[in-house]
Amino acid sequence: MHPKTPQLLEKLGLRVVDAVKWNLMLCVKKDDPGSEPTHVLKFGINPRKARSLKYETRILREVLPDLDSHEFDRLVLPEFIDAGESDGLQWLMMHYISGEPLVHGWSELTFKPEILGGKGISEDVAEKSVDVLRDLRQVDITRLPDFVRRYSFAEWFDDFKERSSVLVQQSFLEQDVVSTAMQLFSDKKVERYEGSMFTNGDFYARNFIMLPQGKIAVVDWVGGIDPWEFVAMHAWLMMWGNARWQTRYIREIKRHFPIDEEEMQIGLLVESFDRIWRWRDEPEMNVGFARTQMLAYFKQCLEMEYVRDIFK
Repeated sequence: MHPKTPQLLEKLGLRVVDAVKWNLMLCVKKDDPGSEPTHVLKFGINPRKARSLKYETRILREVLPDLDSHEFDRLVLPEFIDAGESDGLQWLMMHYISGEPLVHGWSELTFKPEILGGKGISEDVAEKSVDVLRDLRQVDITRLPDFVRRYSFAEWFDDFKERSSVLVQQSFLEQDVVSTAMQLFSDKKVERYEGSMFTNGDFYARNFIMLPQGKIAVVDWVGGIDPWEFVAMHAWLMMWGNARWQTRYIREIKRHFPIDEEEMQIGLLVESFDRIWRWRDEPEMNVGFARTQMLAYFKQCLEMEYVRDIFK
């Protein structure tokens, strides 16, 4: 527990009954003798995490309540309670959603082989994930507030030029691989990838809570308006350890959406590269297997035949 956590809990009148991680606590009110959580408390100290929590607070408070959620078949949205800052801790409080959290069925950590890359998640979740994707695609993005992040492929490409050089220097990528990718990205009309759907920003099973009647609560709302191909392919990539899940997921994607394989290819490349970048400085003993898998995906997805095979 962080040294400032007890003071924050005292201020908010909360008692911890479980901890998902060091800065994500499941709580009850201090005078509640029960052990079933009623509140979720998130907090952070460093500037990046503080900015993320402030943004998530605005999404929860200003965006999610205005969505036409009664139109959703499966998607359930988290409910905001309060947020603030206390002694350097930026915090956010939400209502606890009672269900089966899938966060414990997925890991990128090499020393958790039984759940590595989604091995611990039922393939039945794949079909339901596509239903949630369909719900999110119904959101009218033209009505979202201006503060909601809009994806820019042009900005991403500028970052790719710098970041890929770093990854070459770190011996994660070869220069010829980067050159091939650079040419492929240069040939694309960047306006096509400015974003077409509202998403939590990290759409895959780890952020799902399975509810009765087949509903799914999606948590961790730090996203915005993204290309739908990127959102769909992120979920496929992040379940790399569960081939049967991936196969069923693609089957449902094909059943409900028109597929442009070239656009899906860009989604696979962008999302795998972003994951490599995020994991670039992690110790080999922690995420070496996961990083290697994403590097393999990035190289494989440069070949159109490989992408076509995914969608057979």
